Amino acid sequence: MDDRADRHAWRQAVKSVFALLPAASRMRLDVRLNERLEEMIASPGRGTLLGYAALPDEAPIDGALGRRLESGGLVAMPAWNGGAGMTLRRVRDLNRDLVPGRAGIREPRADLDECAPEAVAIALVPGRAFSESGVRLGRGAGCYDALFRGQDILKVGVAYDFQVFPTLPHSERDIRMEMVITPSRRIDFRDGEA
Repeated sequence: MDDRADRHAWRQAVKSVFALLPAASRMRLDVRLNERLEEMIASPGRGTLLGYAALPDEAPIDGALGRRLESGGLVAMPAWNGGAGMTLRRVRDLNRDLVPGRAGIREPRADLDECAPEAVAIALVPGRAFSESGVRLGRGAGCYDALFRGQDILKVGVAYDFQVFPTLPHSERDIRMEMVITPSRRIDFRDGEA
């Protein structure tokens, strides 16, 4: 199924749930989510980790990314090029290396070294919603689908538990996640739920 109206309705519904989440509850969820992510990405020798700078209605991962950097691990972040294009750049410090980009989204500075998608071993991916079969419902621009097409990257959706549903509208062109991490679950589509 590939219905734009259904996708838009899902995006709006999940966005409205974010508005209902009390700040104190969200902070507790963020701590647990970042702990779960740290467990998964702890080894700095696993290649470059692709992270993201969360928008207000996305799960923040700065804690896990910061600890990855502190341990000597490689981290790249995306910068939007327009359309579905993104450039990946290596970051060493989340405070110094990220600046406001499109719509105020924090992006790596343009003077930082580029990172080829082939160098990324694990990608932490935001989304509006994820299904229990790996479908990701993003914001609709197709940036991550374009980035992942033809790449051998472990794609890990990052979300709160209320963003995971049994099914979601999708098309065959959508790139699926191999795993979704929430504050209380790790859903691994390669080996079953862990």
